[in-house]
Amino acid sequence: TAARIAAEVMEDPEVALDVLAPQDRISVLANASGAILGQSDFGRAIVAYDQALTLAIKHRPEARAQRSLAVAGNNLASSLEEKTDRSASETEGMLRAAEAALVYWAQAGTWLEVERAEYRLTRSLLQAGQAGAAIEHARQCIAICAAKDAAAFERFFGEAVLAIAQRGAGDQAGFATSRERALALFAQVPDDEQQWCA
Repeated sequence: TAARIAAEVMEDPEVALDVLAPQDRISVLANASGAILGQSDFGRAIVAYDQALTLAIKHRPEARAQRSLAVAGNNLASSLEEKTDRSASETEGMLRAAEAALVYWAQAGTWLEVERAEYRLTRSLLQAGQAGAAIEHARQCIAICAAKDAAAFERFFGEAVLAIAQRGAGDQAGFATSRERALALFAQVPDDEQQWCA
């Protein structure tokens, strides 16, 4: 089964996947990436995810494979963002994962998942020192929230990450404005959700 083979991939990245259909191979590799990540083996997790992306170029992924790529990409990017001793190749892997997560959530997810993928990519870009590009994706996040009349909780994160990106880019005026908007939204967030925003 696909689950058994995913477990085997965790143990041996050279395990033959030819017995699976292309869609299953994509899902298995993406899911194995997440499982390997759980062992803090960032290098192998990136390799498995990159293999899934390579297969996705050759074989247009269907809904289940799209979701596997989106979830695994988000989780990989998020974990690499938190890695304090991240190497250059890990930073590149982080950006590939965040970008792919956005692509595949746009195909298989809801507007909320796309908006959060924009946020994730913004955070990854900031970790990579690319504040200018981060600003653009933060604005996309905010635009989606505005179009969908999102709750203050979602809108807060968009404004907050925009402020951080503007500060990183040296735009002090923009930072001050976005910070004020984020604080105003924070005041509208229900008390039980404010801990996530703090």
